[in-house]
This record gives sequence, structure tokens and C-alpha cells, in this order.
Amino acid sequence: MDPFLPWEAPLEPCTFLRRRNRFVAETDRGPLHLPNSGRMAELLLPGAPCLYLPKSGPRTRGRMVLVGSRGVWVGVDAHRAGRLLELLLRLGWFGPLKALRKEVRLLGERLDFLAEIGGEERVFEAKNCNRLEGELALFPDAPTLRGARHLRLLARFGPRGYAVWFVQHPLARAFALDPADKELFQAAKEARRQGVNLLAYGVEPGPEGLRVLGPLPFLDP
Repeated sequence: MDPFLPWEAPLEPCTFLRRRNRFVAETDRGPLHLPNSGRMAELLLPGAPCLYLPKSGPRTRGRMVLVGSRGVWVGVDAHRAGRLLELLLRLGWFGPLKALRKEVRLLGERLDFLAEIGGEERVFEAKNCNRLEGELALFPDAPTLRGARHLRLLARFGPRGYAVWFVQHPLARAFALDPADKELFQAAKEARRQGVNLLAYGVEPGPEGLRVLGPLPFLDP
């Protein structure tokens, strides 16, 4: 069975109205936290159906996690990438897991996981993607100097480094890095030369949770 990450609570429906700022969306149910700094211009359209995790707070009424687009649900919570990667690690997708540390600081940067697998330490960084052009998932949705720094750090670990993208759009059939982000693209090319594992997995978001569908073809940078 495909790995599955359930939501912490039942989702509730709403309608997207506008984006107040990078991290707050106005909806017909009130303001919601939008855990994604990407532009998402093709997803966040006035009138788009959404689902959110309700949680009243001083500024928002919950956390937006899904947006309806092209007849499917698309995941917009970028922080779920780390949880999905942890799920795959604990299920042994990268080998028998002996130990796992989260949010590890290495050489001035923070990477998501340091794992002991197969008698050696490996480092992992999870990334989220929901940008789609046709059937091709593209990353990033906005320039990311932080992403380039992560790839340069992973390059120092060679084959023990992993950059893993989770594509929360079920219509994606392949994944690529957008050469328009020159810093990221060059960092990815160097990481690939050093043997870093650049991987992408398709994800099917839904009202019950996120299902990992398996690897997507990764078009080499």
C-alpha cells in the first residue's frame, strides 16, 4: 500500500478570495494561515475551492492545506514535505533506518534529517513543489537562495546526500528544476556531479491526507 500521511483533524471547506500577504489568505471563512511562500498564481484564484485545518488563533482561523485546481486537490502546505520524508525514512524506503535526527545544523545551515542507514550517516533535505506546467512539475515557484545553499551543502556529502522533492499535484508526470533560477540550477548541477541523490516523488492530496504515489522522472539539470 502507498505510504499515507493523514491530516491531524477533519478538514473544512472554504473559498479563496485573495492573498493578504505571503502567509495569510482571505477566505469566506475568514483569514487562514497559508504555509507556503511561493507565488502559486495558477492556484490561488478568486473563487477557488479550498480545504483547511481549523484552529482558531489571534490572527487566523486555521491552516489552508488544499486548493482545488483542474479537477483535483493540490497541496499548498510546504511544511508537509518534511513529514512525508520522515514517513518514507521510517518505512525504510532508503534502507534500514537505525537512528534519525531532525533539523540538524551542519556548516552553518540546517538540514532536515541526519539518518544512520546501512552503517553510515546520510543527510536529507525535503522540498515541496506544487507548480505545474502542462504535466511537468517545476521547482521553484519563486527564487530560492536558501535552496541553492542546501544543494551546495549536500554536494559536500556526495552520495550520502539526498535532496527529495514532494510534488503535491497529482497531475504531474515528471519533475524538473527551472533553469530561470540560475543559482539553484547551477547548485543542482554541481550536486549531481558530486553524486548527490536528486529525487522527486508524486503525491496525491485528498481530504483524508497525503498519499505518496512513487518516484517521478527527474529531468537532469
